[in-house]
Amino acid sequence: MASKKNLKKDINYLTDEVIGTCLMHEQMQSAKNQEEIDGLIEEMLLFREELIEKLNNPPTGENKKSLKDYYRTLYGELLEKVNDTFGKLNAITE
Repeated sequence: MASKKNLKKDINYLTDEVIGTCLMHEQMQSAKNQEEIDGLIEEMLLFREELIEKLNNPPTGENKKSLKDYYRTLYGELLEKVNDTFGKLNAITE
């Protein structure tokens, strides 16, 4: 991660990919599992808002190294959530 700007782009890109994939599956599945997929979409939207809020409001009084660790942790949360949501989507659509 090179900057906050790039991290925001990554957050938006990855969450948009998950949401787009959910919408695609929802269209292909017709009415079957639609509520569960809508729940995943809502969960990702809330997660994106929460992560952007954390990114914009880092802990104050921290030195540069601890801020890097903080942003690295946020990136790790993002990847973990995206992988988890794709796993849930796969389980729903099987």
